[in-house]
Amino acid sequence: MEKLNTEQMTFTDARRLPIVKQYAKRINLVETINRFVDSQMDLSPGLAILAMFLDTISGRTPL
Repeated sequence: MEKLNTEQMTFTDARRLPIVKQYAKRINLVETINRFVDSQMDLSPGLAILAMFLDTISGRTPL
């Protein structure tokens, strides 16, 4: 088996955000919120809530 050349690889610490985002996609969170909340915003309410949630669990200051 060939040895991997790790000098050309980039490693990042994604933590749990991609997992939570995929779970939200699987349960149709954004679409469900958009169905219940009538809005005339350019940004959909479901997407805004998902962004605020992901920002909060990332450990940064909430939006």
